[in-house]
Amino acid sequence: MVSVEFLSSEEVTPASSDLVSALVPFTGFLALGTFTTIVMRDMVKSILNDGEKSLLRQENDASAKCEIVRPRHYDVISWVGAPVPDYSFAIEPEVKERKIDEVLKRLKEGVNDIQESDNFKQFLITMSKFHDYSIGNLILIMIQKPNATRVAGFKTWKDLGRWVKKGESGIAILAPCFPPKGLKSKTQKAEKEEEEPEERIEVSPVYFKVVHIFDISQTEGEPLPEFEVPPLTGEANEKLFDRIMVLVKSQGLDISFEARPYQDPAIKGTYSGKSIWVRPEESRAQQLKTLLHEMAHFYSEGVFRIPRKDAETIAESAAFTVGAHYGFDTGVRSFPYVALWSEDRKVLEQNLTAIRKVSATIIKVLE
Repeated sequence: MVSVEFLSSEEVTPASSDLVSALVPFTGFLALGTFTTIVMRDMVKSILNDGEKSLLRQENDASAKCEIVRPRHYDVISWVGAPVPDYSFAIEPEVKERKIDEVLKRLKEGVNDIQESDNFKQFLITMSKFHDYSIGNLILIMIQKPNATRVAGFKTWKDLGRWVKKGESGIAILAPCFPPKGLKSKTQKAEKEEEEPEERIEVSPVYFKVVHIFDISQTEGEPLPEFEVPPLTGEANEKLFDRIMVLVKSQGLDISFEARPYQDPAIKGTYSGKSIWVRPEESRAQQLKTLLHEMAHFYSEGVFRIPRKDAETIAESAAFTVGAHYGFDTGVRSFPYVALWSEDRKVLEQNLTAIRKVSATIIKVLE
């Protein structure tokens, strides 16, 4: 705190009064600057440790080697204008954490190999041709053809090397369209009159038309490329299985292994709120991987409140990481699973921090 006191004097002449008025603010500014310098010097002394002092002494030494800054010093390097590194892989040299990063490196390499394959690229190109339909159109599809699995228009099927069978009736759905000229609504006409003549009006597609699509069962021709995510087989790590079961119950979660014949066989388990379900027909190894996967969902969504945007990528990656930490390799299923959900390697890279956070937390709790 700096205090500046202005003193008045009856004996000061007008000329000297002007000089004093000019010097007082300058003196106050000089005192404030001196005080700030002393404070900053003391703060820097208290923050910099011996290692950092040695780096400062080497500043003018051409032979000094460049060294990595540890995370415990990140709050200091921002003072010198250096960007704070990403926490994903900049870690302390601890055996456990270094092992996690080695596992994540294996995950990235395994997923990249799949995503770079021609088969996977062709699969994504094919799947991109199928539209995501609105809830209304999904209802129309369900009413007209309840067993439909993959639907597309006549031209799309032709582009994919398949043709609609003779005599097949299309599934009628609604598609948005622009109204013909001269059919603008009264509201749109009123808006046009209010706006200036030189401005153009962009008409929103508030009109619809009926179009017809066909299910794959109504077509024939070239088979669609497939992408397999195989279930795990073989033995499980029983010690890890028991630990996960204890962890599930300790978090107040209900777990069920009851049969659900109505559930899609491709779904091996689910997590919802306070409950986890695991398909009982699967192998012990697959059940363990599913438990890891669903617990990762619990921590990412229920504990850390991570958005669901990339939930599957995070959950399966964390399941692989935790399993690998205990010698339980789920790569046969996890690599293609993550590749499918991330589609682009950037999605996996953007979520590495969240994956590492969830994985490290589960391992810490298990231990």
